[in-house]
Amino acid sequence: MKVYLDAVSTTAVDGEVLDTYQKILSDHYCNSDALYDDGVAIYRMQERSRELIGKMLGVKAEDIIFTSGASEANSLAIKGLAFRHLSEKPHLITSSYEHSSVNNAFRQLEEDFGLEVTYIEPTNGIITPEAVEKAIRPDTLLVSIMTVNNENGAVNDVASIAGTVKKHPHVYFHTDITQALGKCDLDLSSVDMASFSAHKIHGLKGSGVLMKRKHIEILPLISGGQQEFSLRGGTSNAPANIVLAKTLRLALENQKKHRDMLHGYYEYLCRELPLIEGVSIHFPERHLETLLSVSTPIPSEVMLNALNKKGIMVSSKSTCGSRSDEENRTMKAMGVDENYVIRVSFDHTNTFEEIEYFISCIKEIITKYGKTAV
Repeated sequence: MKVYLDAVSTTAVDGEVLDTYQKILSDHYCNSDALYDDGVAIYRMQERSRELIGKMLGVKAEDIIFTSGASEANSLAIKGLAFRHLSEKPHLITSSYEHSSVNNAFRQLEEDFGLEVTYIEPTNGIITPEAVEKAIRPDTLLVSIMTVNNENGAVNDVASIAGTVKKHPHVYFHTDITQALGKCDLDLSSVDMASFSAHKIHGLKGSGVLMKRKHIEILPLISGGQQEFSLRGGTSNAPANIVLAKTLRLALENQKKHRDMLHGYYEYLCRELPLIEGVSIHFPERHLETLLSVSTPIPSEVMLNALNKKGIMVSSKSTCGSRSDEENRTMKAMGVDENYVIRVSFDHTNTFEEIEYFISCIKEIITKYGKTAV
């Protein structure tokens, strides 16, 4: 039996999305910037997708910039804005537990460009508006706080944080919504920039969006032609950009359709896991119900390998840092020993039978290895 419980890492492409993508690849291969009829046709399809994505996010079509994913979108937002104001040597704010694409963008701005960055530590797993307010200075340019943490499932009150930032007209607010789409209700009305990837919501890898209000000036990281409002040069990946609208629509529909089912999985796991000797769940103050950070009495590597042999796929930390020896900032902030933590995440494609099988395997592995693995 194969059980995939690593949905925050990536997801399988939805069948409808894949069918549409393959048809577009076959029937519409022209360059979307070409001026002949077939080129104009695919350009219009791409712009229609931009319009639909904007409507679903509650923003304008001109605020949607297609990228290769959230990592690129995060860099474009953070470094693009900082480079535009580099001569001013602005102050920047983020959290200590952002995704590596955000964290490393700020580290580069510090180390290579001499900018000052304040890293806010979470309180009870979340970043509070009060902590953001305290960190803002007269020379602050940008605040970037993720909506949902990809390792502990913490849900930050981004609407309140954005409202706090808006009290300071000279400060922009960016948020990575990658782990929130299709899982949380979003309010981007006070958000200046937001990033996400398609592959987290059953879309294509190598596809994503930066939502950036038109009036915000940033410098491109990829120089080239007029594509994406001259902010991302290169021939457009039109087929991927076109199906992203369908990907987002299906994700939002599934969020409503499967809410009760996923809540049932969550309640079952929260009830059964703590009954197993030595197992505990780490809950931030506000948290996602489809991602659980679980400690067991067995080292993570041993547990992952044992589960893998039984066909169960989970992770121990962010997949983007899975091959790195870097300390797990998220678990450290919660006072948790990362060496014994596994990350369990699921979505509407999982079944209750799979959840039950996972519980039974955890029990069996701990019974077998619990006394010898530590």
